[in-house]
Amino acid sequence: MTSSSTSSARFPRISTHGVPTRCWCGEGITTFGSSTAENRYRQFYRCEIARDRKTENHLFKWIDEALIEEIRMVDVKHERVAQEITMFEERVMEKVKSEMVRVEHEMSEKRKEKVDLEFARVSQEMKHKLKIATVAMVVVGAIVGIWTSLSA
Repeated sequence: MTSSSTSSARFPRISTHGVPTRCWCGEGITTFGSSTAENRYRQFYRCEIARDRKTENHLFKWIDEALIEEIRMVDVKHERVAQEITMFEERVMEKVKSEMVRVEHEMSEKRKEKVDLEFARVSQEMKHKLKIATVAMVVVGAIVGIWTSLSA
């Protein structure tokens, strides 16, 4: 099987990969079936102008080879997209992990702050109760002192 995409010497050669949509000259393409013994009934793409201008080299490409090229191009694109998705997933997971660490740190700080506030509140409350108990003990001590001095 041979494949060729050719052009006239007057125009630069333009390589077509995969299924062509236009000839290098800008004209549309048509499909034909080969009538040669070597490639009987084998389908090919041909520039519409090439039917009338046999001396010019316009687009010619076997359909089966064009489809194989197209499949290979799609495979390459598919692989590239799969790699991009994998890289995207990795970046997202890194961001999620770093955000989780940040949130956990923030929660830990807030929890510590609340514990410290509660500790300070309980400490203040205990100091207040201790003052009351101390005053009560001083008053009771004074009463006991007065009582003993009066009883003796």
